[in-house]
Amino acid sequence: MPGQDSLLKALTRTLSGGALEALGVRGVETLEPFTTELPASTLRMDRAWRMANGDVFHMEFQDRRERTLHRFLEYDARLANQVKARIRTVVLYHAHVASAPQELDIGTAIYRVENVFLSALDGDGALDEVEAHLRVGRWEPADRLRLGLALSMRVEDRHQAMARVLNLLPRVPDDEERELVASAVLAFGDRALSDEDRRKLRKELKNVFRMAEELYEDGRHDGKQQAAEDIAHRLLAEGVPVDVVEKATGLPRERLEQMQSEVH
Repeated sequence: MPGQDSLLKALTRTLSGGALEALGVRGVETLEPFTTELPASTLRMDRAWRMANGDVFHMEFQDRRERTLHRFLEYDARLANQVKARIRTVVLYHAHVASAPQELDIGTAIYRVENVFLSALDGDGALDEVEAHLRVGRWEPADRLRLGLALSMRVEDRHQAMARVLNLLPRVPDDEERELVASAVLAFGDRALSDEDRRKLRKELKNVFRMAEELYEDGRHDGKQQAAEDIAHRLLAEGVPVDVVEKATGLPRERLEQMQSEVH
């Protein structure tokens, strides 16, 4: 599904509070984001932040296997020249990628990245943690990643995992967090499920959004259209693809494309 990179960027818009521990990446406490446009080039990285220890954390999102690391090496070489700091690079691979190079020997130097494969992470364990947190009214940055990406991780029973995700989504305490996580579930979990599961997932996700059921009525009640547009505006501002927002809110694609142009 197009736009998955955009959703991953939205899910990782802040990595404070140990958020990346949900992906097995530890020791990252970010302070401020860097521009992703590199100097003297049209190259653009996915994400980069200054860390609390002064180093730079660089993250890339990949929906297909990277054959060599030359592209990431160029990113980091230019970034290092700009910021004059050590760089830690993590590459997050979508569920259908199970292996990728993590080292590149160019003779004069050896370049290394850390690869994280969603398919190798424990989705059942991630859902267990989210459930335990929500049971006591707790929600932390890592839970956004755990719940949003759980269906792309390794689970014992995918149908049971989907049922758990759909049960947990309405319990997410913050409206914007819930809408973002729901969009991620639709974009990422949708890919790994059967046609019947996709149909059920889309149907159930409509119930997660505050106004979804009303949007399927005739729209006669004041405020419903505006509520839908407010939510759509927030999702588009986070980089969520138009097709995902369309499914979630039921707004016309033409209106969403107009709103997207206004956001950017």
